[in-house]
Amino acid sequence: MKLFGTPKSHFTRKVRILLDHLEEPYELVDIGDVANQGQGQFADNPLMSVPVLEYGTMKLFDSDHISIFLTHRFDPENRFEVITDDPHTLNGRAFLNGAMMAEVRLILAERTGLATNGVAVFDKAKKTISNVLAWCDDNLDLFNTAHTTYAQFHFICLWDHLNLYALIENDWPRLRALANTLSESESISRSAPSK
Repeated sequence: MKLFGTPKSHFTRKVRILLDHLEEPYELVDIGDVANQGQGQFADNPLMSVPVLEYGTMKLFDSDHISIFLTHRFDPENRFEVITDDPHTLNGRAFLNGAMMAEVRLILAERTGLATNGVAVFDKAKKTISNVLAWCDDNLDLFNTAHTTYAQFHFICLWDHLNLYALIENDWPRLRALANTLSESESISRSAPSK
């Protein structure tokens, strides 16, 4: 099983944390600079994004779709609540993914030399991230559970990535405390991105 992504990608990291919790071996294939535009670099993903899971002759795109596939295959008990129809959880997943995509837009803009301050589309991306962090702070119950969940994996991936790139003000004491608690897990801390 191969997972195409980058060591710093928060979308890829969600899947890595799940695989580590499932204790399933995989090879992380670092695709390099995600600002490049070669479809082949992204394991033939037309969206030119990561992660991509290669499982036998099959390829699967999108971190949440990959996680659902892996859960069906390796965790039929759904111990980490990857498969859900709970609206609160699904909304949280959508918000976190949206904030992660907003951050990607900001990072790629800066990496390619675009100024992001005072530009409406980038100001909206920053506001989106702030709105999602406020939502997370108001909905800590989604992440503060007695057992380990995919929602926690999702949150810590966003949080650590925001701190790595420091593109917005990140002053949320309750979220920081949650992140510190989650980071005590070996399966979570081993994939933490570093500069």
